[in-house]
Amino acid sequence: MGTNYFNRDDRDLKFVLFEYLDIEKLLSYEAYQDFSIEDFSMIIDEALKVCREVIGPTMQDGDREGCTYKDGEVKVPASFHECWKVMAENGWMAASSNPEFGGQGLPATVGGLIGELFAGANMAFQTYPGLAIGNGRLIENFGTDEDKALFVEKMYTGVWGGTMCLTEPDAGTDVGWLRTKAIPDPEASDPRVCKIEGTKQFITCGNHDLTENIIHLVLARIEGATPGTKGISLFIVPKIWVNPDGSMGESNDVYCGNIEEKMGIHGSATCTLNFGENGKCRGILLGEPNSGMAKMFQMMNEARMGCGVQALGLTASAYDTARLYAKERVQGPLFTNRDADRVPIIQHEDVRRMLMNLKAGTEAMRAMIGKLFCFIDIHEHEPDEATREDAGFQVELFTPLVKAYCTDFGYRLIRDAIQVLGGVGYCSEFPVEQYARDIKIISIWEGTNYINSLDLVGRKLNMKGGKVFQGWIEGVMKFTGEHQDDPDFGPDFKLLFKAAQATGDFTMRYLDYFQKGKLHLIPLSCTRFLECFSEVLMAQFMLEQGLLAHEKLQGVDAESADGIFYRGKVETAKYFCRNILTNVFARHMALQQEDTSALDIPEEAF
Repeated sequence: MGTNYFNRDDRDLKFVLFEYLDIEKLLSYEAYQDFSIEDFSMIIDEALKVCREVIGPTMQDGDREGCTYKDGEVKVPASFHECWKVMAENGWMAASSNPEFGGQGLPATVGGLIGELFAGANMAFQTYPGLAIGNGRLIENFGTDEDKALFVEKMYTGVWGGTMCLTEPDAGTDVGWLRTKAIPDPEASDPRVCKIEGTKQFITCGNHDLTENIIHLVLARIEGATPGTKGISLFIVPKIWVNPDGSMGESNDVYCGNIEEKMGIHGSATCTLNFGENGKCRGILLGEPNSGMAKMFQMMNEARMGCGVQALGLTASAYDTARLYAKERVQGPLFTNRDADRVPIIQHEDVRRMLMNLKAGTEAMRAMIGKLFCFIDIHEHEPDEATREDAGFQVELFTPLVKAYCTDFGYRLIRDAIQVLGGVGYCSEFPVEQYARDIKIISIWEGTNYINSLDLVGRKLNMKGGKVFQGWIEGVMKFTGEHQDDPDFGPDFKLLFKAAQATGDFTMRYLDYFQKGKLHLIPLSCTRFLECFSEVLMAQFMLEQGLLAHEKLQGVDAESADGIFYRGKVETAKYFCRNILTNVFARHMALQQEDTSALDIPEEAF
């Protein structure tokens, strides 16, 4: 088994959960009344133990051993089997899922932040349980009682795996062009059963030997249905057919044609799946015909949140490696005293700058992700309708930010971790080069980050006639006005005010572009807008945390462990505003240029 590099400190995670977020409020909801803060703390401790002792040690050998393919069958790295067993037997797979079907029933806030730990320990392995749970939840929400009884518990408890099958060789992001067919089966006793024929590509965890069965959710077009996305339906397609009594029947004519050789996540099988090569593949219609895309978007939105969690987990692990290395590696005297002895590189200014990028970045991502999952809990369980509705809109608005910004930002931050380690950072002796390879796919999954920025501009900004976004930005302005003269954070609140103004100007200019027929300027700048929006939102949360930490400092010894943590939080909030938030102004300046050179250049000049 490979070297275990997982070395997470849970102090900031517990700060976010127990001090920053209103976790007590969640305990008032009926669904969570059997839990306590002590329960959540113990669950985090146990999750860390599993990550350190079971999951973390498999990351390196999973990368080196990878998956193997032979005659349609796929084997995962050998050590993954023990991981799967431990995760399944202890309920970690379905931490936030319905207890009726074998889940732990934890708040999404707790389960989401615990997910960071597992992703940081071994992201490639986590793709297997992640997809199984997402599939199960979709069947739980839209399936018949029979569907739920057949599939959900076995997926939540790790007996069966799952996949989502959208992409085809000629239809990637452009899903409406898919060719997979669903043909009603006249021999079936259930009118929902169709014969499935088609090929799906780049299917994560499409085949493996961790479970006895894999339940695929497949997008297909029923014969005669409307072209485009409006005519797409969703089908439950088991690898091995499941009989009405729950027993497994015959092979369901699902064949794995190959697995991809990838840059990273070598332990996660990325497959081409052929459905119905022999005319014997059957699928069960999930929900109403022609409603497949709407249903799949539920799973996709959950997966987009999961992308942010994965990015946070990998980035935090890279930060752990970099900070520990920087404390131990002795090299060179300080720039300010060239005649002195060599010092640990953590004392060098540029190394501290990169470590602060990593620290501020991971903490800001954790705050944003924690907030998003907290809004999910409120939306699902808050008895007050207006509060519940508002939380739902916040979830819609922030999901593209968590997916797209965290995955791009995390990749850039891991670059800093490699740089801190220098030459050894580029070598497989240390894990940061693997983190860089593993994280890159997340910006492509679940709609590329550009697609998510279009979703933000085209759909989310228009919610309630633009009032959701406007309400958020007005809240930021109010927040900055209340604290602009704060003795510790006054300059940072002034920066936040200006950055929020600049971000708001994007939306005003977009409205003008629509009115004046300058639509081409929107796709040229929408990724920048998403980045600005994200950094303003994260700065808001970091300053909220900074104020809280400053208040907490008054009640502890400044040199104690808590005192050091709170002092670090105060400085980290300042660093984020003064070094990361300030990127908003450069992007806004670029927007103001209305530059079209990328469109004006002759295609032949590329």
